[in-house]
Amino acid sequence: MPLANRSRFVIVTLVLAGFSIAPAAPDDPPKSSPSAEARYQAAVKQYEITWSYYKQDRIDSFQVYVWSRFVLESRRELNNRPADRIVALKDHLDRMKKLEALILKIRRLGFGRSSDVGASEYYRLEAEHWLAQARD
Repeated sequence: MPLANRSRFVIVTLVLAGFSIAPAAPDDPPKSSPSAEARYQAAVKQYEITWSYYKQDRIDSFQVYVWSRFVLESRRELNNRPADRIVALKDHLDRMKKLEALILKIRRLGFGRSSDVGASEYYRLEAEHWLAQARD
């Protein structure tokens, strides 16, 4: 499947699955279930695999972003206290900074996709925005 079609497939799948655009509000009641920890661990594992595949140029950067978001969302379900929420958002921001730095390095070397530069900047700015909102 061509890369563009895979990206569209991922986007359509996320929309149909009800992928939320923004993290839940800080006043949402804590949610936890026996499967919350399992979901979180599965998301972390898949994020790490996805990050590895991206570094090998086997997948596109959007998938790294998506799996970082899944880690963020599943971690929030484990405990929704404001301090824990801020830590989860900081971790997501760190992952997006790491992705952006790698993309910029790859582009400086003359490789990669130019569209990834703007996308990774957006991912980082979005994460910074969410973190600032959580701190207010």
